[in-house]
Amino acid sequence: MLPDEFGSFYSHFQKIKSATNGDVRKNIWIVKPANLSRGRGIYLIDDVNEVNVEDTSVISRYISNPLLINGHKFDLRIYVVVTSFEPLRIYIYKEGLARFASE
Repeated sequence: MLPDEFGSFYSHFQKIKSATNGDVRKNIWIVKPANLSRGRGIYLIDDVNEVNVEDTSVISRYISNPLLINGHKFDLRIYVVVTSFEPLRIYIYKEGLARFASE
């Protein structure tokens, strides 16, 4: 989570860059704004200088060969609600959601 964990991200980015001999195709990251939805504002980087450290965002390594089902990317969602922290009380909705990309 940026900007709080930028130092950790930076060191990990440099470690992978060294391990891949600077091959940018093997060191691609996806940046997702924390306050947007529906894929808005998402972008890919291969240079640490492309990250806007001022924005609150989630950054993770891009998976270039993801697990596919019948050639389609997918994600699974489970809905939960936390109603109390002391005592901890969490409810999980019995049905989840599987989404498949159309591309």
